[in-house]
Amino acid sequence: MERINFDTEFVPAILSRAKKTTIRRGIRSYPVGKIVELTVDSKPFAMAKVKKVVVKRVSELSDEDAIVDGFSGKDELIRALKKIYGEIDESEFVTIVHFELI
Repeated sequence: MERINFDTEFVPAILSRAKKTTIRRGIRSYPVGKIVELTVDSKPFAMAKVKKVVVKRVSELSDEDAIVDGFSGKDELIRALKKIYGEIDESEFVTIVHFELI
């Protein structure tokens, strides 16, 4: 089964459905329509269906993208991405994975 791994800090927002996407560095492939395990340290905490996958440049991310990802706005989202990935350039691609808990 496909898995999407998260840091522990994001679990409450996912389980409360405040976080409905994950934004990953680079152009990534995720199985749209498939059921995936959501994990922390490879341990499942929920199941979800991948609803949609969108590729954008970091510069194209919006406040709306940030809010659906559980952040207050684009600035907070960019800070979180830098915390996870280190420096991230405005011209880099990211993959936005929209999911729905089941």
